[in-house]
Amino acid sequence: MHYPLWLRPYVSLLRFGFRLLYNELAWTYDFVAIVTSLGQWWQWQRQALPFLPRVGPVLEIAHGTGHMQVELARNGWFVFGLDLSPAMGRLARSYAARNGEQAVLLRGKVQSLPIASTSLPGLLSTFPAEFIVEPTAIAELYRVLQPGGRLVIVPSAVLLPTSLFQRLMRWAFILTGQSSGHGSGHEPDWPPHARETLSAHGFDVQVERIELAHSIVYVIVAQRN
Repeated sequence: MHYPLWLRPYVSLLRFGFRLLYNELAWTYDFVAIVTSLGQWWQWQRQALPFLPRVGPVLEIAHGTGHMQVELARNGWFVFGLDLSPAMGRLARSYAARNGEQAVLLRGKVQSLPIASTSLPGLLSTFPAEFIVEPTAIAELYRVLQPGGRLVIVPSAVLLPTSLFQRLMRWAFILTGQSSGHGSGHEPDWPPHARETLSAHGFDVQVERIELAHSIVYVIVAQRN
């Protein structure tokens, strides 16, 4: 991704913060997610479920602390996950075990998936970093999907500013890069140029806008042709 010169220091700082959050400070991830979303993070993630195929395995890209692994398993999906962070792998396995599930997890990069071509009906990623629209990553996601398979991404959400505290949290969420700040009438702009990049790599892309009581969630549904 190419950013204007004035924005590059902020982007570098943001990337450094995310690196810490996904590795050395991974144990704080759930707390940060709860605070910045005013407790709505898991509800936002669950908005992906209606768009996932019901038949066959689903691979969650960047599974994080494992909440969606448990959620999908409890709702009848055969799910497994992939993450580059060993800290997230440990947290996800622990969370699954505490909730009576056994997580099937792989460690690796999305740019080189250890998955056979055209073998999966569904891929999921919630609140991913910008790797999700890197050309090599998209090529891999396209490769492992079956024809007609779906890549479902929850890229961002917007807190509705119904109180002063929610306004403050909304700006905190914008500053973390997980929201553009647009409240209505706009597609998400995170990851940058997601619709255009996915379409250019052969996906048929739809963006769903879901209104909840205190927020708006966006879901990108990219179907392999």
